[in-house]
Amino acid sequence: MVKVLTSLVIALLAQEGKINVNKTIGFYMPDFKGTVWQDIPIIDVLDMATGTDFVENDETRSDPNSAATRIFQAIMGVKSASGILEHHTDVLKSAKKIGPSGYAFEYGSGVTQMLVLLAEEIEQKRWADIFEERVWSKMGVESDLQVPLTPDGIAAVQGTVSSRLRDLGRFGMLYTPSWNKASHEQIVSKKMLSDIQNGCRPEIFNKGHMGAAMTKHFKEKPKCNACQWDAIFNDGDIYKSGLMGQGLYVSPSRDLVIVWFSADKAVSITGYSRAIATSGLFK
Repeated sequence: MVKVLTSLVIALLAQEGKINVNKTIGFYMPDFKGTVWQDIPIIDVLDMATGTDFVENDETRSDPNSAATRIFQAIMGVKSASGILEHHTDVLKSAKKIGPSGYAFEYGSGVTQMLVLLAEEIEQKRWADIFEERVWSKMGVESDLQVPLTPDGIAAVQGTVSSRLRDLGRFGMLYTPSWNKASHEQIVSKKMLSDIQNGCRPEIFNKGHMGAAMTKHFKEKPKCNACQWDAIFNDGDIYKSGLMGQGLYVSPSRDLVIVWFSADKAVSITGYSRAIATSGLFK
């Protein structure tokens, strides 16, 4: 679920005029010039539509030589199938194009890690320090956010960050009218929220495996995905899934946040979140 932490950081940097999401990765990151990332617009990285081989699904996760497997191995300090302990950034640089960017919503943790590196390049600070300064320190949290590092010292924010459940709920509240119950200043602006709800691209959601996967979870088909959020609905509700069943569902119009940690995968809570939000109990 924590992938949306990375997109919030990028949105804050864009609000400050430090990043233009329509410019390419190569424009801001000289170290990635000459790689496939060079000409990929940041907006396509935010929306997981890079057209790279970092596609993550059951097939690629079970393939020891896939980019999806190699990036996880590098992040966790595990040798690849070839017996090499690869550097996290080297695996990202080895990405290959499998299609045009901006075409299809194809989920991939390596894509999220590019947003971490981008933020660190722009700010010349560790990602954890950037997030602490701009977000976590401004919230009334109960505990620290635990951000692990890769062996080469990069924050692993693709899915291994952890917090208390109530603090995750407070993070979700930043996207609601009750943000002031969770933070002493407004972090998510109306424009940021509108960009997620109204700036998304239904045409990319309807292509690739991830849009279909999201559609199976809910009785109604989500409108689109955007900014690392996996599903946006016509009423403006937004949802982020976790691989092991955890989830974050935010309904700004209802001033409602629903959060849950991992559960038995045979009992999916995801569909219930939308049903609860639209039940009429939170008009």
